Amino acid sequence: MKLHRSLTAGLVALTLAMPAHTAWSQDAEPVVIASSEDVISLDPHMLDSNNPTGSVIWSVFDSLVRRAPDGTSVPRLATEWERVDDVTWRFKLREGVTFSNGEPFNAAAVQVNFARMNTAPFNSVQQLHDQTGLTEVRIIDDYTIELVTEKPTVNMLYWLAEAFIAAPDYITNTAPDVVASAPVGSGPYVLGEWNRGDSLTLVANDAYWGGAPAVKTVTFRAIPEVSSRLNELRAGTVDLVVGITPDSAEQANSDVSDLVRIEGLRKMHMGISIKGEQPALADVRVRQALNHAVDVPTIVASLMGGSTSPLVSIVNPPNNNPDLTPFAYDPEKAKALLAEAGFPDGFPLTLQWSTRFDGGKEVSEVVGAYLEQVGIQPTYEAVEIGQFRAGLSSASLKGIYFQGWAALINPSVELVILTCGHVDNSSGYCNPEYDKLVIEASQTLDDQARQKLEFAAQEIIWNDAPWLYLWRLPSFFGISKELSYEFRADNYLEPYLITYK
Repeated sequence: MKLHRSLTAGLVALTLAMPAHTAWSQDAEPVVIASSEDVISLDPHMLDSNNPTGSVIWSVFDSLVRRAPDGTSVPRLATEWERVDDVTWRFKLREGVTFSNGEPFNAAAVQVNFARMNTAPFNSVQQLHDQTGLTEVRIIDDYTIELVTEKPTVNMLYWLAEAFIAAPDYITNTAPDVVASAPVGSGPYVLGEWNRGDSLTLVANDAYWGGAPAVKTVTFRAIPEVSSRLNELRAGTVDLVVGITPDSAEQANSDVSDLVRIEGLRKMHMGISIKGEQPALADVRVRQALNHAVDVPTIVASLMGGSTSPLVSIVNPPNNNPDLTPFAYDPEKAKALLAEAGFPDGFPLTLQWSTRFDGGKEVSEVVGAYLEQVGIQPTYEAVEIGQFRAGLSSASLKGIYFQGWAALINPSVELVILTCGHVDNSSGYCNPEYDKLVIEASQTLDDQARQKLEFAAQEIIWNDAPWLYLWRLPSFFGISKELSYEFRADNYLEPYLITYK
């Protein structure tokens, strides 16, 4: 790299996470990745966000399979697999793999990790057991396991991609807070240093089974303001920027950097807190009224620069129900629905956002302006990211809130997030009829029969409107002209695939 970058003095090395053969030097010239927020936790079984936390965990740990950008499953710590019968999967494990502290990877390591995922507090985040019905991890030999489920499942490989394998003795005999700060995995990188709230540095694992990555040092920096991230990109002090807004995207083009745009998968919406401070939101007519009150196509054209399109389902194409259409902008219909629900004069409503997604303030204010036209009285509130996350997980945010979910191509998993009590169901929506269809679809191996169930579930959830539907998040990235990298639509970054030109 043409610019020397030294890390802030005083960072504390977390040597527990580093293998003996890897040396950290502050004289290294890392590839620097700028995101809006810091990494939350490095416990592989507490992952609940894509980037930067997920990107770091993907870099330090491996899972049995990895989810490719197109949603397919590719081998990682498992080299091959087969469905033995409707409820049994057999996996051949990769031999010769060691964790960064020297522990061997084998079937017993998988068993220990999967058992940990099924205990508190990890089972509040890890969904492998809940979403697949996993009942047994059967060791056939040191490098063969069978996973047995209570009922058939179509989602085993999806959830295995998020079931990361850590050094078994280490996670068994180490306090969880230490595991979360000093991870021990078998991935292409190990942790170098972590200055919380500012930066985290990864160092190449030269003993990685897949070969050491081209980039030897990667630093993730937390830079909340998109303008600051772009300024640093143009100055050459960061090499890759995520979370660029459409209105600022062209600033990523400079003599040292390029703008990259890809079709995003994340479904942006104003979540509707059904159990929040405004009881009116529990009425489906009110939620439908909110959707009719907002001119989403006009917002896409103006605020988003026409860079995306309105949502047509909570399931991404090509798996969406083609019979569904966006709620038409119709303020008179919105007023009629509010009156029918008993709110002819509207009601007060809090609109919230955090720094998790750029543009939250602007989007919330534009949405609020439309809602005012049908009698809603909006107030606006920026929420600290930790508090916002807590509100999401407890379905306790106040009114409606700017959020995005399910950046993937898997209809069964996209639908499950709005089932009753699901960890990602931040609106508090619950419809047993919907749940029945979603669960049955996840257990139906016949493709046509499963699609019919998924289409029926999509229709129910669309009309019940637990979200004020907005658009798919367009993904804009900035990257140094000195680097090559293929970005993913789900916003995970895989720095071990970055190469120098």
